Amino acid sequence: MAHHLLLHYKEESFYYIKARESLLEQVTTYGAEILCSAGFQSERNFMQHGITNCYTHSICVAYVALRWAQLLNAKVDVPSLVRGCLLHDYFLYDWHDKEKAANHHTINHPKVALANAERDFKLNDIERDIIRKHMFPLCFPFPKYKESWIITLADKTCAASEIWHLWSLENVIAALDRRIQAML
Repeated sequence: MAHHLLLHYKEESFYYIKARESLLEQVTTYGAEILCSAGFQSERNFMQHGITNCYTHSICVAYVALRWAQLLNAKVDVPSLVRGCLLHDYFLYDWHDKEKAANHHTINHPKVALANAERDFKLNDIERDIIRKHMFPLCFPFPKYKESWIITLADKTCAASEIWHLWSLENVIAALDRRIQAML
């Protein structure tokens, strides 16, 4: 019975999240360096949640974080928010493969992602805080910046969508991926 309810739910217009042009533009403008990098593109090869890879998860988190900032009317450093979101899971391994994954992946992957991001990109303090603390409250310390709190919310929002299929970001993913492919 629940399965039939879910199928009906997917037919509703609110199930599909609308791709807003201004947010798509911000992700691709402020994230261009990262989006076009070989490291970020390699995230297509690493599964994240359900059938979603790290690349798709990261672009969704960047978009959803911008949307949350908009909905909360939060004055944020947009370039740092986008860049931090894109790099928050930049651990560059398949965490499902226990031989390759960091020990205690859930707790340790923010440190690995930060080390990789610092190796490949020049980061500011907000971006470092976003990457290091995005797993709060599963990991401490507390996020220092409002951008870090927003990604925490966006990451959980996207993970829920990817795991439980509560809503679809297909429109956003397709629009962002088209823009990214055009930049490569």
